Amino acid sequence: MARTRRADLVLGGRGSLMERCLAGGLPVASACSGQGACARCLVTVLEGAAHLTPPRPHESRTLERNAAGPDQRLSCQCRAVDSSAAILITTGYW
Repeated sequence: MARTRRADLVLGGRGSLMERCLAGGLPVASACSGQGACARCLVTVLEGAAHLTPPRPHESRTLERNAAGPDQRLSCQCRAVDSSAAILITTGYW
């Protein structure tokens, strides 16, 4: 895991993006304990979106309800499909 700028993070490895952030010592906001309901863990995917699982209906509804942009995902709901792929994300609170 490597930082590229102050607020960006390159993630690799297995697990949800939330799990990868927490493993790297970064806080992830969550009021729903990672159940995909609160959208507090929203991240913007800057690079590597093609290496993430597609949004499931539950995540899509939560993203829509919270007016998320097309490059935003719930970190608790998406996973890297290739553990060697680098995913570059950022949030508004790091």
